Amino acid sequence: MNLRLSRWTDGDYAEFVGFLKEQSDEKYRRFQCTLVPNVQSELVLGVRIPVLRQISREIAKGNPQSFLDCSNGSLYEERMIRGIVTGLVKTDSLDGFKALFDRFSEEVDNWAICDSFCTGLKEVKKYRKEFFDYLDDYVKSDNEWKIRIALVVMLDYYLDDEYIDLVLKRCDSIEKTGYYVSMARAWLVATAFAKCRKKTELYLKDNSLDDETFNRAIQKCVESRRIDAQTKEYLKTLKRKKAE
Repeated sequence: MNLRLSRWTDGDYAEFVGFLKEQSDEKYRRFQCTLVPNVQSELVLGVRIPVLRQISREIAKGNPQSFLDCSNGSLYEERMIRGIVTGLVKTDSLDGFKALFDRFSEEVDNWAICDSFCTGLKEVKKYRKEFFDYLDDYVKSDNEWKIRIALVVMLDYYLDDEYIDLVLKRCDSIEKTGYYVSMARAWLVATAFAKCRKKTELYLKDNSLDDETFNRAIQKCVESRRIDAQTKEYLKTLKRKKAE
């Protein structure tokens, strides 16, 4: 199917859904359902991520905005592609980028779509300072998926000397303790330790993380290939003991 369309119609989109179903793999579908347990299995086709990314890149070479306006399906892969395509749209203004970002963020309801969406948001680099400020609304949200989106975006685009203090401060300010927020905070801290070790080590000694999230962060550090064995042994000593 030609995916580089200058204008998408409902007929084009119906053809696209049929094309997408042809890419399905039943064995991978079953595997994917175990990885993302809060997705209805009947909405998962089983299309591999590299295929979804290739499809999305082809769509982006045409008119990705027209595709997003036309796309309306609830299949897991449809939403995954919408998220990836959103990240590939070239925007002319911060407001335009925020509108795209907000629009897809409303669709995020599982970790896989969240993380894939955030990783592909290349336009963040164009509006880096202003968008960092904008993420504060997401950090303060009552919606656990919006909080996770903010955490993963910061993990992907803001773990450097310029932003590390602000990122760790934001991470520390989060009060919501849902599983997917906790896992994202732990992942962020572990990645920060690998990239900005000195400041993150100080943070590990003085933070407001709940015990479960803190211990998850330490465990992720221990599992990281970017941290040496001696440091991992030291980090293990920081784990908090569960209250009796």
